Amino acid sequence: MPLSKRVRIARRFLRSIRIDSDLGETSALEGFICPQSSADVLATMARHVAKTGQGAFTWTGPYGSGKSSLVVALAALLNGNAGLQKQAGKLFGRKLTGDIHRALPTGTKGWRVVPVVGRRDDPVAVIGEAMLKSRIVSRRPRGGWSEQKLIDTLVDAAVEKPKAHGGLVLFIDEMGKFLEAAAQDGSDIYVLQQLAEAASRSGGRLLIVGVLHQAFEEYAHRLSHEMRDEWAKIQGRFIDLVVNTAGEEQIELISRAIESDACPQNFRPLAATVAEFARRDRTGGAGRLTSMLEACWPLHPVVACLLGPISRRRFGQNQRSIFGFLNSSEPHGFQDFLNTAGDDELYGPDRLWDYLRANLEPSILASPDGHRWALAAEALERCEAIGGNELHIGLLKTIAVIDLFKERSGLVARFDLLRSCFPREPVKTLESSLSDLDTWSFTTFKKFLDAHAIFAGSDFDIDRAVRSALDEIDEIDFSELKTLAGLQPILAKRHYHDTGALRWFDVNIVPVSELEIVAAGFSPQNGAIGQFLLAIPTEGESQQIAEDLCRKAARHSDEWDIVVGISKRSWAIVPLARELFALDNVSNDHPELAGDSVARREVSARLAALQALLETEFHKALDNALWFRKNHQPKHLRQADLNSVASELAGKRFESSPRLHNELLNRHKPSSNAIAAQNTLLRNMVLNEGADRLGIDGFPAEGGLFASILEKTGLYVSDGKGWRFLSPMEGKDDPCHLAPIWQKALDLVKKNAGRTVSVSEIFDEWRKPPYGVKDGLLPILAVAFMLSQRDKLAVYREGIFRARFDDVDVDYLAKDAGAIQLRWMNLTEVSRRLLSDMAQVVRALDSENELVHLEPIDVARGLVAIFDRLPQWTRRTMRLSANAVHVREIFNRANDPNKFLFDDIPATLGEDVSSAKSKDLGRVVASVRGGLEELVHAYPEMLNRLRDIMLAELQVPNASPESLAELRDRAENIKQLAGDFRLDAFVVRLAAFDGTDQSFEGIASLATNKPPRDWVDPDLDRAAIELADMAQKFLRAETYARVKGRPDKRHAMAVVIGTNGRPTPLLEEFDLADSERDAVNALVERIEATLDDSDTSRRSIILAALVELSARYMRDAHTPKANGKRKAVHHGR
Repeated sequence: MPLSKRVRIARRFLRSIRIDSDLGETSALEGFICPQSSADVLATMARHVAKTGQGAFTWTGPYGSGKSSLVVALAALLNGNAGLQKQAGKLFGRKLTGDIHRALPTGTKGWRVVPVVGRRDDPVAVIGEAMLKSRIVSRRPRGGWSEQKLIDTLVDAAVEKPKAHGGLVLFIDEMGKFLEAAAQDGSDIYVLQQLAEAASRSGGRLLIVGVLHQAFEEYAHRLSHEMRDEWAKIQGRFIDLVVNTAGEEQIELISRAIESDACPQNFRPLAATVAEFARRDRTGGAGRLTSMLEACWPLHPVVACLLGPISRRRFGQNQRSIFGFLNSSEPHGFQDFLNTAGDDELYGPDRLWDYLRANLEPSILASPDGHRWALAAEALERCEAIGGNELHIGLLKTIAVIDLFKERSGLVARFDLLRSCFPREPVKTLESSLSDLDTWSFTTFKKFLDAHAIFAGSDFDIDRAVRSALDEIDEIDFSELKTLAGLQPILAKRHYHDTGALRWFDVNIVPVSELEIVAAGFSPQNGAIGQFLLAIPTEGESQQIAEDLCRKAARHSDEWDIVVGISKRSWAIVPLARELFALDNVSNDHPELAGDSVARREVSARLAALQALLETEFHKALDNALWFRKNHQPKHLRQADLNSVASELAGKRFESSPRLHNELLNRHKPSSNAIAAQNTLLRNMVLNEGADRLGIDGFPAEGGLFASILEKTGLYVSDGKGWRFLSPMEGKDDPCHLAPIWQKALDLVKKNAGRTVSVSEIFDEWRKPPYGVKDGLLPILAVAFMLSQRDKLAVYREGIFRARFDDVDVDYLAKDAGAIQLRWMNLTEVSRRLLSDMAQVVRALDSENELVHLEPIDVARGLVAIFDRLPQWTRRTMRLSANAVHVREIFNRANDPNKFLFDDIPATLGEDVSSAKSKDLGRVVASVRGGLEELVHAYPEMLNRLRDIMLAELQVPNASPESLAELRDRAENIKQLAGDFRLDAFVVRLAAFDGTDQSFEGIASLATNKPPRDWVDPDLDRAAIELADMAQKFLRAETYARVKGRPDKRHAMAVVIGTNGRPTPLLEEFDLADSERDAVNALVERIEATLDDSDTSRRSIILAALVELSARYMRDAHTPKANGKRKAVHHGR
C-alpha cells in the first residue's frame, strides 16, 4: 500500500502559528520544543532588558525557524494564567524560565500582551485595532488613531497597576509587511522608531518585539540613499536577535513532525552510517543523531541532513521552510512521494534534486548558488545526451545536491555515503558507474576530501565580469530599459466599454532631468493617445526638485495628454538597471561564453531574475506614485487607478467618438480576414442598395459588420419605399453618436466647395480629436456617408467625374482613399430653373430614369449616363450637325457636375447663367436637347440606312416581319451552296436576321471586316458597296440553286435581266417528253441558221437577243409556242 497510509505529518506541523489567534491557547504549545538557539535568543533579550533597559527587539530568522511559536511560548510564560505559565516553564526549563522572570517580573496578574500580525497597511491603524481587540482600550479615540495617541495609550497601559501587571509586551509578527508597504509606497515608518524609544524609556514596563524574515536593511535596499539613512536610524533603535535553529535541532524538528506506525528494521543501520559521517569532525557520539534520523523515515538520512541547510537558503522570493516542504504537494515533493511510493522506498537525494529543479531552479540560478547549480544541471543534461543509465543519472543528482549544500550540512559525497544512498546496488557496479562519471568529466574525485564533486567545467567569473561592465556604464539607455522592463500600455478600459474603441497611453521611463524635453517633443506612436511618464532620478535630484520638474512637464498636455509620476521607489530602479545592462553586456561582449554552456546558463538565469526583479520594481513604483496632471492637484494613485485616469482623459479628448462595438474593424490595424469581410460589404453597399440586408444571406463575417455598423446605427433603413442609406442627422435619434462625424465631413466639403476634397482628407479629420475614428471603420463609414449624401455630392475617381459610384470605385477607396474625391453642389435660383429644364431632357431621352431627386448631381449623372451609353462610332463620327458636335465636345470634357451644367453648356451659346433670362435658358436647353437627341439617334439611323440598301438589293419590299421571314427562308434554301466562305457567312447571318440593330450589326461587321466599336465614317461607305455586292451574289446563288436542284428529265431555265438598273430574275420550269426532243432540235437548227446569217462576231448582240426573246416567252407563260405540251410555273421574287 502507498506510504501515505502509514506516514503522516503531526497535526501541530500541519499549520503555521498565528499569534493573534493562538495566543493563550494550550493547544498551541503542544509539541513545542525550544531549541538551544531559541533559548539563547530569550536569554540575550532578558539580559538586555535587565542590564541596559533596552525595550525594543527584532527577531530575524528564515521561514519555519519557529519564531511565531517562540512568541506564543514566551507570551504563555509571561501570561497571568498559572496553567499556561507552568506549561511554558516546562518547555523552557527551570534555568531559562528563572532568567526571564527575573528580567521580566510578571506581578500578580502577569504581563498584558498585545499580539499584532502585520499587513500592507498603516501600522498605527493595525496596532490600534490590536489594542482594541486585546481590550487594552474599550473604544477608538475620537478622531481615530494617530502616532502620538498610540504611543501615549501604550505607555499608559504599560505603567498601569505596576504590582498587578509586569508591564505590556507588544508582539508584531510579520513586521516585514509594514516595511514592505512603506518601501513600496514611500510611506513613513517613524512610528516604529517612536515605539522603540518609548519602550527603552519605560524602565522595563513596555516591551516591543518585532518578528522579521530578513534583516531590516534588506527591506530598504531599493530605496533612495536619503530613505535608507532614515531607515537605518530606526533600525538602530532595535536590538536584532537571530532566530535560526542549528542543523541537529532542525533534524529533531523533522523527526517530531513525521509520524509513522513503524520504521523498517534495516533503516537504522542506514541512519547510523549517515549520523557517523555527519558527526565525524565533532565530539560526542552519534547515537542521538542516529535516533533522530531514524525517526525521519521515509526521508533518506542524507535528505534529512540537507533540508535544514536548504531551508536557510533564500532563493529569490521562493524560500521554503522545512515544514512547507513536508506538507507540499508540488511535483516531486514529499506528499507527492507518499502518494505514489511503496513501503520499501525512500525519499532519496536524487528525488530532492528533482524537487528543487522542478520548483526552484530559476531562483537558484539567480542566487549565489547559481554557478554550482548550473554546472550540475549541465553535467546532467550531457550525461542524458550520451546515454547514461539510470544509475549514472541517480549518482550525478545525488553528488550534485550533496555538493551544493556541503558547507552547511557537513556532508560530502564520499563513497560510503553514496553507497548508503544506493544500498541495493553492488559495490562494483557503484564503483564502475562513478568511474564512468569521472571519465566523462561529469564528476571529479577530490583527494583532500576523499569525495566526489561535480566537475567545474567553467572557470568564467561572472561577478568579476559584471563589476568590470558596471564601470563602463556611464548612462542608462532608457528606451532599452523600457523594453527590458516589459512595461505595458495603460488601457482606457471604461472608455472602451462605452465606445468600442480601444485607446491606450504609452508608459515611458524618463530621467528627471529630461522630463520637460520629452514631454514637449511627444508625438504618439502606434495608436497611443498620450503617455504616462515615470520619472527616474539619475543625477541625485532631491524629491522636491523631482516633483517640481514633474509638475512642469505635465503642463505640456496640449495636443496630447501627458501624466507624470514620481515614486519613492524610483530611486531604486537606477542601480538595478545598471546591473541589468552590465549583465546584458557580459552576455553579448564575451566570446568565451560561446563555448561555456554552464556560464551561459548562469548568465541567462541571472538576466531573467534581474529582469523579473526590475519589472516588479517598476510596477511597485507605478503603484501609489504621486501623479501630476495639468490643472490638477498631485495625487497618489495605485496602478489600478491609472486605467480610470486614462478613461477620463480619453473621454474628454474624444468626446465626439462614435460608439461602435465591432471587434473586427474598430481597431487601428484590422486583420486580413476582417479587411476581406469589409471589402465584401463595401461592394454590397454599392451593388445591392435597396435590398434587405444588402442582399447578405445568413451570417458571414460581412453580415456581422452590416449588423453592427449599418443596421444598429440606423445608417441603412427602410422608409416604406424601400431600403436606403440615411444620414444619422436625418433619423429620429443617433444611438451610435455618428452625427458629429457626418457634420464634420459635410462642413469640410462645403468649406472647400471651390475644389474637390479627397476622402483621405475626411479620414484625416475623422482620426483627429474629438472624433478618433479607428482606421478599420473609415472605408465603410465613408461609403455610407457618400451614399446618404449622394444628392449633394459629386464623386470623382482620380479627378474624373463618376456618374455612378460603383464597385470599382469602392475598391479604389479601400486601397487608397486619396483616389476618390468629393465636391459640394450649390445652386442659385436661375441655376435651379436651368436644372429643372435639363431634368426634362433626361426624362425625355432616358425613359428608365424618373429623376426623383431634382439635384445637380442627379441631373448631371442622368445626362452623362445618356452620353456614356452612346456607341463609340457616335463619339467619333463627323456626319453630325455643328450643334451636335459641340454638345458632344462638352460631354467629353465633363468632369464636374456644377461646371458642366451651369458653365460649360451655356458657354456653347455664349450665355452666362448668373445673368441669363428665361428666353436665354430656353435656347440653351433646346440646343442641348437637339444635339443630344441627334447623338442618341445618329447610330440607329446610320444602321437603318445601310439596312435599307441591303434589303433593296435583295428585292425585299419592306422590313415587315413577313418579308423578313421570307428572306430568312430564302437564305436557308441556299446555305452551303455558294462555294464562297464570305458569301456563306453572309447567308448564315441573313438566316438569323430579325431586323433588329443587334442582328444587323453582325451583317454590317462582316461587310466592314470590323466590330461596331471600331467603325469610322469611311467604313460605312465601304459597307454600303459591300452589302450591295453580297446581295447580288446572293441572288445569283439562288438562280444556280434552282438549276442545280432540278430532278432528271426536268428542264429549267433561269434568266437574269436588268430592269430599271436592277437585276430581275425570271424563272420558267417546264417538262418535255422524249417524243418532243426532235421538235426541239429542229427549232434549234432553224434559230442557229438564222443566227449564222447575222454578224456572229458581235457575241453580246446575239446573247441580248436571246435573253429578250426568252424573257418574252417566259412572261407569257400560258401561250403555246411549239408543238407539245408545256407546263409553266412562274416564280417571282
